Amino acid sequence: MKRKSVVRLGALGAIVAVALTTAIAGPALADPAAGTFKPIVGTGSDTTQDVLNGLAGAIPDLGSYDATGSATIQVSAGGPTFNRPNGSTNGVKALTASVNAPGNLLWGGQTITGQLDFARSSSGPAAAGTDLTYIPFAKDAVTFAVLETSDFPRNIQLGTASDAPTKFTLRNIYKCTVTSFPNAAGDPVTIVPLIPQAGSGTRSFWQSQLGLSSEGFGPCVTDRSGAVQEHKGDALQAVGEIVPISIAQYIAQSNSGVTGVDDRRGFAELGRVNAAKPIVMSAGKPAMNGSFPVSRQVYNVVPTASLGDAQIAATFVGSGSAVCSNAAVIQSFGFATIGSACGSTTTKGAFINP
Repeated sequence: MKRKSVVRLGALGAIVAVALTTAIAGPALADPAAGTFKPIVGTGSDTTQDVLNGLAGAIPDLGSYDATGSATIQVSAGGPTFNRPNGSTNGVKALTASVNAPGNLLWGGQTITGQLDFARSSSGPAAAGTDLTYIPFAKDAVTFAVLETSDFPRNIQLGTASDAPTKFTLRNIYKCTVTSFPNAAGDPVTIVPLIPQAGSGTRSFWQSQLGLSSEGFGPCVTDRSGAVQEHKGDALQAVGEIVPISIAQYIAQSNSGVTGVDDRRGFAELGRVNAAKPIVMSAGKPAMNGSFPVSRQVYNVVPTASLGDAQIAATFVGSGSAVCSNAAVIQSFGFATIGSACGSTTTKGAFINP
């Protein structure tokens, strides 16, 4: 924008609520209020939308629009109304259209030049290049979730390419070479592996962690024609279903009364990967397991050419930036802080044309 200046945690909710009230000034908001326009505006990842909303509450110039909500958004006074970007990839595509370096890029059939300053992304660059800078600000981890009433195994190995195709691993489940498990009565239950909607950073991250980036998911994997929104445990509808989910999101949703995050967990229960617990107790409250084997940095993506902009730099760049200085807010939404790595500008990537 053109700037103007393996527990369900039900019993632990009260513990977290008490701890979080001292960490954040108030619940996170969603989009900026109608008719209110912020100097620094971003869209994109569902994974980090809530923590960015929390940060926006502490950083007055920051405005972040959720991945889902109304079909369209308007982010500047007198600016165009355009399709809401949903997911990391779409956030970066929309940012690319906003930069509009070739002069002919459209987002959803519209010109949005100068409307966006950053994109939220839960995955690193999709292609090599230097057009964009991926600025890390926190650490997340991803595990699988199943219905709490299901007999689905709760401890599953990630798996490797050298495993036998019948070995019960997450890789083989998502390759569709393992297609069932026995329930308590010994009867087979068909596995239905779910995956978030196209454009989701979690979808591409999960695929890469399973070693399936080149061959892709198996034919039994479904996003229900785009209806499986990432980090919605309530997408689970049957005892044979399994879905990847952000541990940070799960923690934040479990404390919706404090964080303001919509509780979308439904009856989902998190599983262990390679015997590692997704959630541990830290300083008397539940926190993401910092040693969980499936972890990732999460990013705010800016055009590399904008790094010299004083407002962008003060907000995102360096461990002393406004975002990195709000470690308590980041932790209150379930993410782990990353110390001196926060605000680094070393990770680059190419534009992604809409």
